[in-house]
Amino acid sequence: MRSCYRRNPLIFSAFFFSLAVAFSTLAVTPAGAQSGNITASYFGFQCGTGKMTNCPNATWPSSVAQPGMIRLWDSQVQWHLLNPGRGEYRWNNLDAYLDSIADHQPRDVMYTFGYTPCWATKGECERAWGSPFPPDDLSSTGSQSFNSFVSALLDHCTAKKHCVKNLIKYWELWNEANAPHYWSGSVPQLYQLMAPAVKMIREKVPGAIVLTPPANRGDTDWMREWLNQENKNGRLSDIYSFHLYLQNNLPEPRFHTVKEMVDLKNGTTGWADTPWVNSETNFDARTFQCDSKYSPEECIGQMVRWHIIHYSYGAQQLSWFFFNTTIGRQSDYAAAYKTMMDWLIGGHFTGPCTPSSNVVSCPFVEGNGRHAIFAWTFNGNGNGQYTPPGQVADYKTLSGETSPVSAGKPVAVGAKPIMLEAAN
Repeated sequence: MRSCYRRNPLIFSAFFFSLAVAFSTLAVTPAGAQSGNITASYFGFQCGTGKMTNCPNATWPSSVAQPGMIRLWDSQVQWHLLNPGRGEYRWNNLDAYLDSIADHQPRDVMYTFGYTPCWATKGECERAWGSPFPPDDLSSTGSQSFNSFVSALLDHCTAKKHCVKNLIKYWELWNEANAPHYWSGSVPQLYQLMAPAVKMIREKVPGAIVLTPPANRGDTDWMREWLNQENKNGRLSDIYSFHLYLQNNLPEPRFHTVKEMVDLKNGTTGWADTPWVNSETNFDARTFQCDSKYSPEECIGQMVRWHIIHYSYGAQQLSWFFFNTTIGRQSDYAAAYKTMMDWLIGGHFTGPCTPSSNVVSCPFVEGNGRHAIFAWTFNGNGNGQYTPPGQVADYKTLSGETSPVSAGKPVAVGAKPIMLEAAN
């Protein structure tokens, strides 16, 4: 990393102190309990913004990296595009995804609501982008225009008999509703809009799972208002969802904002045991790529560390936006992502990631029952040293190598995590 931490030890020490405080606080107040073992659905991706680099037209990524959850947002299947006129439906884009998803099973699917069509509101609207304004017919009992769309969506099947109700289990209630360009109405209005829809979803979709509207940018005030709205008027959601990008920060200090979002959930009456996810992330929300100040090796390390830290504190999903552009089409990234999935699926963390000196370590049990530890140095200079417990027999790298470990001997660690394994 091209970083002042190498050149200025005082700045480095101050940075590490703030990191240690963030980690120790998280260790005292865990960000949630991991429920069972990690599955493929913990790894999510978004597809299909229309960019040729991001699997347009429902062209499935050919990458070796194959996350277990696809999130259909910015995939040309929003309300205003599927329902461009009153009683008019255009299912072509959705059908292409449903057929492609059916061809790539097992796969979980998340649909995210958003954008009112122009015909349903007198608020500011662009036909291509829809409107953030609530539908004009919204009342305390809901919106007939929205209810009609949701009913048609839930009943829809492709010509190949691939049906929404059979393929889409996860339902996210309005994208980034804390942002005025996505939702300009109030929190009570959004609840009024979504409550009848959730009832229909639960009636028509076997095993449906509902996610809160995902606030972005660490907006705890908006999420607090939404959770209180559900507490006051009746629970709608099964999962607490939000969006947070790295924004070209290192994963370790950036995770403090994740902690704030999850601490809000844990401190709200009735929500402490609710699972949580970060359903949209990337390096940067504007460029969707890692900053050039970091080397490719450092960027790959950040991607993997961001996932590991989330899961070690109880996240049940991290979904990468612009997945094929950032990861799938870049072979080094894709290979590391696949290795990360291979390491994690079937296993579980036994405690949170914690720092010692300049090394972060995370205790883990693999799917085969073998105890392991993930380790890395967050300053990324490749000169970190980690002395593992005596029972560690070997370590694996993201590049696929396995090397023996001698008892009591330190192991070199860098920006890319390694997995150290016990003898049995």
